[in-house]
Amino acid sequence: MIVQEKIFNNFKYKITVGFLAVLLWFFVKTEDNYRYSFNVSTEVVNLGTDRVITNQLPKKIKATFWGKGRTLFTVMLRNDVSYILDVGKIDGSVLLPLDKSNIKLMRTTEVEALNIVEPKEIKIDIEKLITKKVAISNKSKIETLPGYTVVGDTKLIPDSVEIMGPKSTIKLISEVSTQDKTFRKIKKDVDKKVRLVVPDIPHVSLNIEHVQVFADVQKLMEKPFRNIPVQVINPPPENNAIVIPSTLSLVLVGGTDVLLNVSRDEIKAYIDYEKVKLSKDKTHPAYMIIPKGIRSRDVSPTHFKIVVVKKN
Repeated sequence: MIVQEKIFNNFKYKITVGFLAVLLWFFVKTEDNYRYSFNVSTEVVNLGTDRVITNQLPKKIKATFWGKGRTLFTVMLRNDVSYILDVGKIDGSVLLPLDKSNIKLMRTTEVEALNIVEPKEIKIDIEKLITKKVAISNKSKIETLPGYTVVGDTKLIPDSVEIMGPKSTIKLISEVSTQDKTFRKIKKDVDKKVRLVVPDIPHVSLNIEHVQVFADVQKLMEKPFRNIPVQVINPPPENNAIVIPSTLSLVLVGGTDVLLNVSRDEIKAYIDYEKVKLSKDKTHPAYMIIPKGIRSRDVSPTHFKIVVVKKN
């Protein structure tokens, strides 16, 4: 037992002495001067707020330094050095040679930059940032409960957005869309916030992130109309064109508030003689004009015959 304690204590003593010896050697050796290469971070200056670098720049460059070992070790450990990329006078695409004079040490040291190892040059593409206004395309959808309907067009506020980015990119963008979002089981007016989709293009941004979606939702109503006259437009100048049968019936479907105020005079049915005069068909469909935000169904009849007779 006593022998084991002596061996253990002797071992700890040797470890301590060995550590102190290594530490002393380290301090002695780091007082010597060394040439050493290591990576240095790049820093872009004088770009301004109205320009952008459109290509990927290296985040680090490799350079060789001369100095005391201890000082070199401290510089690497603290990352106290960077390469300054001054782009103030650069316009367009440039191949920029790298020079050791652009290496900046954060603190005053006895370290000297000797040369750039790699890369020897960096390609820099700079473009002017521009802003333009583009329309917003609505990709959201509204699904009403049975017995309800959306009246009129869905509105976006605002309906346009300012988009900013490199000139070569922005000139190709004509619109920005909303998220493809569906609002379900709706039975009252919609007033919802929807996020805009930023184009997946580097350096492109929008001045807003959301828009408001508005929709007029009303209870669904059906209203039948009979004996709507079918007219002929663009008839032959020297003859009369008669439609057989001369009227049609239909059912209009839409929101209650809108449909209650619709009269038969607002429904127009016609056949364009110029478009059908050379047709081999004996009967032709009628085209209808109905108030906006309303749809029709159960139109009867669907086809009509045109008889041309001479004027008296």
